[in-house]
Amino acid sequence: MATSQNDKVSPTKHVMISYQWDSQKRMIKLRDKLKEAGYNIWMDINHMAGDTLACMADAVENADAILMCVSKRYQDSKSCKKEAEYAFQKDKVIIPLKVEENFQPTGWLGLLMGTALYYQAHSDEMLDKTFSDVLKELGDKGKMAKQEKWLPVQRGGSKALQCPICLLPFKNPKMLPCMHRFCEECLVPLAPTGTKYISCPLCRKESSVPKGDVRQFPTDFHLKELVEEEASKQQLSGGEVEFSCTCCEMGKQSRVVAKCQDCKHYICDSGLSAHKSDEKLCQHKLLLFDVAKGENTETKQKPTAKAEKPEIKLNMETEWWGLFDAMYDDDHSINLLRFWIQCYNGESQWQDMMVNHYLSCLDELKTQGNDQETLAKRQQQIATVFKQAGQYDKAIELIEKALDLEVKELGGRPERLGDLYFLISDVYSERLNSIALARNVDPDMVQQYIKHARNCLNLRRKAKGDDQKFKLASILRSLSHALRNWIDYGGDKTLSAQDAKTESMKHIEEAIKLFTKLKAKGNVAKCIMTKSSLLEAGSEEKEKLLRKALEMCDEVYGEVSRLSGMLLWCMYVLFHTRKDFYEAYKWLEKCSQVRTKVHTFTYCFCNEVYGEVSRLSGMLLWCMYVLFHTRKDFYEAYKWLEKCSQVRTKMSGEHHPHTQMVYEQLNRSIYREIARKTKEAEQKS
Repeated sequence: MATSQNDKVSPTKHVMISYQWDSQKRMIKLRDKLKEAGYNIWMDINHMAGDTLACMADAVENADAILMCVSKRYQDSKSCKKEAEYAFQKDKVIIPLKVEENFQPTGWLGLLMGTALYYQAHSDEMLDKTFSDVLKELGDKGKMAKQEKWLPVQRGGSKALQCPICLLPFKNPKMLPCMHRFCEECLVPLAPTGTKYISCPLCRKESSVPKGDVRQFPTDFHLKELVEEEASKQQLSGGEVEFSCTCCEMGKQSRVVAKCQDCKHYICDSGLSAHKSDEKLCQHKLLLFDVAKGENTETKQKPTAKAEKPEIKLNMETEWWGLFDAMYDDDHSINLLRFWIQCYNGESQWQDMMVNHYLSCLDELKTQGNDQETLAKRQQQIATVFKQAGQYDKAIELIEKALDLEVKELGGRPERLGDLYFLISDVYSERLNSIALARNVDPDMVQQYIKHARNCLNLRRKAKGDDQKFKLASILRSLSHALRNWIDYGGDKTLSAQDAKTESMKHIEEAIKLFTKLKAKGNVAKCIMTKSSLLEAGSEEKEKLLRKALEMCDEVYGEVSRLSGMLLWCMYVLFHTRKDFYEAYKWLEKCSQVRTKVHTFTYCFCNEVYGEVSRLSGMLLWCMYVLFHTRKDFYEAYKWLEKCSQVRTKMSGEHHPHTQMVYEQLNRSIYREIARKTKEAEQKS
């Protein structure tokens, strides 16, 4: 039910931290220190969602005080200028922190600051020194009530188990398509029931909300379990909760020594003995508590005199599909892929074993006489997982079977066929992108991509509704991109490069109109970038489009994002084509800064989710190598290239084209020389 204006609860007052992204790391430390001191803090990485300008305006309006972290980059930032001027207009208490040594504000910032007293915060040491003065200046402004006081989660010094929004331990963590996780109850206010899109509070990526309800986003069960384990450990060591055995008659009279991870019971000495002696319970994983030290350790009980590595045996019709449904997601089945990676300790065989297993499950569905609808649904889901795991050939093979089944047995429903054609065109798109790294594009593959995208487009035009409009716009952009690949190839008698360009331009302009009507600005920016690639290199019109896309990208995703990195690179190429090398250098430097932040963050997050050996980590390591090679920082580039060779060898083997491409780069004279010097230095040390 909609809430009336009078029924709305007045927002809690807070202290707002206004800063430019270069100083974000230090500002996060400041935020945590202030929260520990009992202040309610607003910071964009925790609270930005939906309409960016509206969020900023609300933050300023509801601030008791604003910590303005000034620097040259802050002064040059359009977003920071809007924030600061609105705060000044609203007559807010502004406490300036100087995050750049010897910086003197000029222009609009100098006028706004006047003769205000600055607190030095250009380093962690200076921030620690001036922190007590900042607290005195703040006083009670933005203070939390006692019951709201923030308590950090202790996990080896990290806050990996805290929700980035509420900064408390995760409660029913939900995973967005961009792979960021938040408490379910924190997401609900950001996207009330019926909301079609949500902007990630961290990376600002726009995603469609499944069935208009954020509760439908997949739950990260692995993270949920980690939070529960950590809570058990803290409660035990802090003496906050009196544990009692939950699986024997002694109850509170017995001392708890462990928690069973499978049956979820706290158990005493006698319960532990029962677990070890019982034929079934002996296979359970136990969390053993050292009560004296307040520590816990995980252990898997030794199986009886059978195989050292017991096989995973589940009933295919129930347990396996139940496990699959719990971890499957159309965009990123992170938990499911992580499950298979962990089963085989990150070795490359996990992909083959996963593929063989799910193909066997599908065969089992056929032999058990399940209805064709169930089989078709499972084929599409499994094909999606194969695509996510980089098993493109197997995915295409399975989608073709699903298409055949839909046409021959299920009546060839337009919406289902449209979804399948979109999926297969998406597989070809990803496959082309991966092959492009090896500089070996197959024209037949581009033709298949175009054919399936056209089939999907014809079906999507017949469908109605806003959700179908978003799908239509998405396939228009995808088809335009496919035709762009065909232009690069040069075309042939069936479709010339000029005809492909005309068709591509028509589709991308239609996609821009649709995304604009749907108010999906992030997608509009991507479409504008695609449109610019169809224009003459170095043209004024191309520059105008790229600047427009950059402006929209900054508004939706912030100054640091994957899309902004791509757009900055396009600007560099544009000015380099014009031979305006000074301007080209400026854009290349900006691009370098953004990509360093994006790739480093994504690589760290990828390791957290998939481990150090994965297809994604291989791609990111290659991106880091290219980044430093472009800067001509060959020693740093060599480090990333060497890591990339190790990961790709483990993942795909020595003879895979991607691995061979890495070896080819390592064999270049400059990297052979660096390798020789590195070995000599190691021998001397």
